[in-house]
Amino acid sequence: MKLQKSIPILLCLALFSCNKTKSEIDTIESIQKNDIAIYDKTYADAGDLIADFSISLKPTEEEIKEWGEETIPWINILNAKNQIARLDNPNEIIIKQTTAKLIIDYPLNNPATIEIKNTNGFTRKDLIEIISSKYSEIYQEEEKSAKTKTIPLDQRKGIINRNETDGKYGIYGHDLSDLDLSGIEVYQNKKGELSIVLQVES
Repeated sequence: MKLQKSIPILLCLALFSCNKTKSEIDTIESIQKNDIAIYDKTYADAGDLIADFSISLKPTEEEIKEWGEETIPWINILNAKNQIARLDNPNEIIIKQTTAKLIIDYPLNNPATIEIKNTNGFTRKDLIEIISSKYSEIYQEEEKSAKTKTIPLDQRKGIINRNETDGKYGIYGHDLSDLDLSGIEVYQNKKGELSIVLQVES
């Protein structure tokens, strides 16, 4: 999820919140500058968008009864292994190159850029399996490296979102089970290197 989606919201808060004190506005502007810096560092060498692929699942009988026969426009990242048999066009090769950089930036304060390889290129199914695996590794590593641990769901009060932790990635706001992958964007820089950017909903 590219950070430009959140930057305009922060800017609006900073400029139009009349009841904000100078200190609060300074804090918002500081967060905005930090988001821009993270964005620049993460995507500086990504290049141009060359392809955009959607993710959809065939609905179950239960989902058809509830919502009709429309496809489900996402796959749950945590439960991808259980849902992948319903994936539309699983074997379509969407990246012919054998290496790419996978960027995972949501919901991470410190985005991860991971080099991935596959000898025959990457099908839609290949990528989803890799994305699910890498997200799981990131959440596990976050929990191991954090001093502030994740509050268990049954112990949360008020808003039940995941608390922010202070591990390697600084995960905030959402448990892995909250995250759905709805699309994959492919960028290519002048060197011909590919970067994979994820459209993640929560």
